[in-house]
Amino acid sequence: IDAKNGKVAIEGWEEVSSLDSIELCKELEEIGVKTIVYTDISKDGMMIGPNFNIYEKLSKETSIDIIASGGVTTLEDVKKLSLMKIYGAIIGKSLYENKIELMEALSLC
Repeated sequence: IDAKNGKVAIEGWEEVSSLDSIELCKELEEIGVKTIVYTDISKDGMMIGPNFNIYEKLSKETSIDIIASGGVTTLEDVKKLSLMKIYGAIIGKSLYENKIELMEALSLC
């Protein structure tokens, strides 16, 4: 799920729909989806930290496994997401720019 300000983004992030991203997660869970990648597009590639509020909300309101994407920049971000019971994290740019060592991040899981 790609989202911005809690709304589902579509058309390659060019448009933001009126569909609430958490409601979509709940609907997906109801039909049997077990895991989703949730990307906060306002944070993606910005190296400013993830949207912890949305991930906390998702972990409380659903039992679906969430892979966090967008803004994960430091080992502290990975640790905090892990403590929130977030299933996984995409560390793209922070890995490419040597901000996070992969083995250190894996050791937190």
